[in-house]
Amino acid sequence: MPTQHHNKFSVGTLVYDKRALYLLFFWLMWNDFSFMLGEQLNSLTRVLMRDRGASFTVMTVFTTVGALMGMWINPVFSTWSDRFRSPFGRRRPFLIAVAPIAALTIISIPFAPDLYHFLMKFEGAAAILNRIPINGEVLFIGMASIIDGLFNAVLMAIFSYLYWDVVPGSVLGRFNAMARIVTVSAGMVWSFFIVGYAENHPKEVYIAVSVVCTAIYVLSLIMVKEGEYPPPEPRKTKNVIEPILDYIKDCYSKPYYLWIFASMFFYQTGNQGNNFVFFYLREDLGMDLGTTGWIQGIASSVVTGFGVLLGYSTGSLIDRFKPIRVVPITLFIWSILALVSFFVISDKVSAAVMASLVGINSFCFGVALGAVTVQLFPREKLGQFCSAQAFFYQTILMVLSPLVVAPFFDWLKFNRGAYIWSAFFYFVAALITVKVYLNWKGKSETSEALETDND
Repeated sequence: MPTQHHNKFSVGTLVYDKRALYLLFFWLMWNDFSFMLGEQLNSLTRVLMRDRGASFTVMTVFTTVGALMGMWINPVFSTWSDRFRSPFGRRRPFLIAVAPIAALTIISIPFAPDLYHFLMKFEGAAAILNRIPINGEVLFIGMASIIDGLFNAVLMAIFSYLYWDVVPGSVLGRFNAMARIVTVSAGMVWSFFIVGYAENHPKEVYIAVSVVCTAIYVLSLIMVKEGEYPPPEPRKTKNVIEPILDYIKDCYSKPYYLWIFASMFFYQTGNQGNNFVFFYLREDLGMDLGTTGWIQGIASSVVTGFGVLLGYSTGSLIDRFKPIRVVPITLFIWSILALVSFFVISDKVSAAVMASLVGINSFCFGVALGAVTVQLFPREKLGQFCSAQAFFYQTILMVLSPLVVAPFFDWLKFNRGAYIWSAFFYFVAALITVKVYLNWKGKSETSEALETDND
């Protein structure tokens, strides 16, 4: 269990004094910054496809195909990393090995149309490609994004687990507050200094960001040390089906966990609206990438300022107030802000103001969510339960997105309606998270009562 005694902080076999803790935070902040800046490239892929005439449904079909191909990645690699033991830890070997490959695959995305035009020079390839009822450039961008998504899914599956393994729980709220400042700073750098170049120089942007971020990310992984872990529970049998059945039984048979998974599903469904909000700004209000980047840059600057001035205090307050209580409050606020955005956003100034307010609320939500995970799930099976949660909502959205969400907005032709969409689903997520809190409170009180009886 993570503890704090007389300026010593521990988690597992790792023990830090204040200097070592600050050094840990330093490297993890660079880790977070480089990872989040690199992730911004994914937002450009939809722009590349949309600018070549792709409908929302077509774009979502590629996302769904990628999800179908990669749906095994999160459960397998998360559980594998839970059980993996090496001199370099259980998380870092996966991240160090996969990060450079993921960088190469994402660099390939803006070059995909060039490959399409090269193949079209060959009569046989042209005959096959001409039979596919999708714009060739869109097809190849989508295929490249699917391949990148497979490797990126490994990083996303394990990314947060490293933090939870090496950061003492007593300071996790404060750490998450600092991490959120860094995440927003990465968005600010992207919005003010990089994304504007992507309008006319996408290839250069993909290459430069991928190379720099991967180098920093791998260096930070080398500098952060993992502790030692107790041996994993022995497998009950060599039957390959048995671990799968145990996984399903552990994660999906208890209502306590199903309520948690449901709350995340509705939150992620609310996030689906963000894809169409961007195109409301770009298509309905006529904003280019430079303008949308300015909006996000202003919002990131405001949130960064909030984080620098009040972030550490916010993290401390969340640690004391309990993150599980903060999550539903921020979801309710998020729902209200989305509803207000529907009525007031009409130009870049109003968009920047609302994005700033949403960003501050998102900052607090992210701090609380990052800390609440280790409260809700068993630490020794953290990767397993996090992967089960992701598998739950991703599988459902994998069906809903291409069959319901994207066709709905293609039919609606009213991108502004995405604000209403998000407001509704964030509100439902908030209500369910209140139930999660009540379940957690009841479970905690039961555990305390049993410990008292044993004493």
